[in-house]
Amino acid sequence: MAQLRFKHLFRIFEHIRPFLSYSIAADDSLYDRRILVIAPHQLDEAVGCGGTIIKHAQNGGHAEIVYCTHENPERMKESEAAASLLGSKRNHFLQFAARSLSGNKRFEETLASIIKRVKPNAVFLPFWFDNHKDHTAVSKALIKINKIVKLNFTVYAYGVWSPVMPNAIVDISSVWEQKQSAIECYKSQLASRDYVKIAQGLNSYWAEIKKPGMKYAETFFKLSAQEYIKLGRKIF
Repeated sequence: MAQLRFKHLFRIFEHIRPFLSYSIAADDSLYDRRILVIAPHQLDEAVGCGGTIIKHAQNGGHAEIVYCTHENPERMKESEAAASLLGSKRNHFLQFAARSLSGNKRFEETLASIIKRVKPNAVFLPFWFDNHKDHTAVSKALIKINKIVKLNFTVYAYGVWSPVMPNAIVDISSVWEQKQSAIECYKSQLASRDYVKIAQGLNSYWAEIKKPGMKYAETFFKLSAQEYIKLGRKIF
């Protein structure tokens, strides 16, 4: 069984490899654009791409966050506080139950409606292989949505539970403290796991890989929506 799993991983890497390079591009092109951030769970947005959202807002960009699931009123208040620190102009609380997104037609229809209304230039979502059922479900939903609405935006896929093999990087050194404050809004989650430490470790690692002396960076797997969907069809 382990051998089969490794074979599957090698096949996945073969599909991803053409989009990767030794020198990861520093990405500043999204800062004057409309972005839509899709967070399967409240907190994903802050850990996965919080610094990039903050920089985008500081540069006059428009950001909206979609929170796909809902667990309790406390976490709702925490996410509202975090979104305010991140600079989101509008928050969409879909309030689906956790672990209910996979194959959920109502979720897919709701997400399609939001995308049509927002008309984003860039969409941030968990990478295909982020290790959670709801995270994978968001990417799979794009395939279904694309049959209804022709998707025309750039995908910035981020990691929360699994590191991303990136082809784009954003220097967030100047806004790390604001990102940390946004993560710290989720006190109910920090009680069980140190998400600040998780984010700090990932962000400092990639910063040093990109440029010695850089303090913090967020990484993404960046493709056009159509390329991202085509990749997903090959893999799944």
